[in-house]
Amino acid sequence: MLGSALIAPIVVALPASAATGSWTVYQPQGTITSDGGSAITYFSKATTPSTGQITGTTLLVQPYSNGRTSETVDVCYQEPGTATDYRCAGPFSFSSSMGIWLHSFDGLDPKGTITVKHTLHGGTYPAAGTGVDRVTVDYQY
Repeated sequence: MLGSALIAPIVVALPASAATGSWTVYQPQGTITSDGGSAITYFSKATTPSTGQITGTTLLVQPYSNGRTSETVDVCYQEPGTATDYRCAGPFSFSSSMGIWLHSFDGLDPKGTITVKHTLHGGTYPAAGTGVDRVTVDYQY
C-alpha cells in the first residue's frame, strides 16, 4: 500500500472549569444613638475554600423604623484578618427594604468581611434596629 498514514490523536488541554459556591449570613441591626449616627454590622463566613475569588455580592437591607427623614447604607470589604476597610461602595439611599447587587468586591477573597453601615438623619433616638440584614457572597475557586 502506498501512502499509508498514521493518524495520531490530537490532545488539547482545556481549562478546568472553576467550582462555584456562596455563603449567606443574616445579622440583626444595631442601635443608633443619635441623629447622624451609624451602626455597623459584620458579615463573614470562615468555612469558605482556602482559595477563591468573589464573583458577586448581594445585600438585602431593612430600614429603621424611628421616623427618620433619610437613611443611607455604606457597604465595605475588609481583607481576612484585618479590621480596616479595604474597598467600599455607597452610600445608597433608601426608604423601604432594598436589594443591592454589587460587583465592587469581585476578585477579592471570599473569606473577607463585608460591613454594612446604616446612617440615619431625623426621627427619634435611640433607634433600635428591628430588621435583619442579609449578605450573600458568590465566589469561584
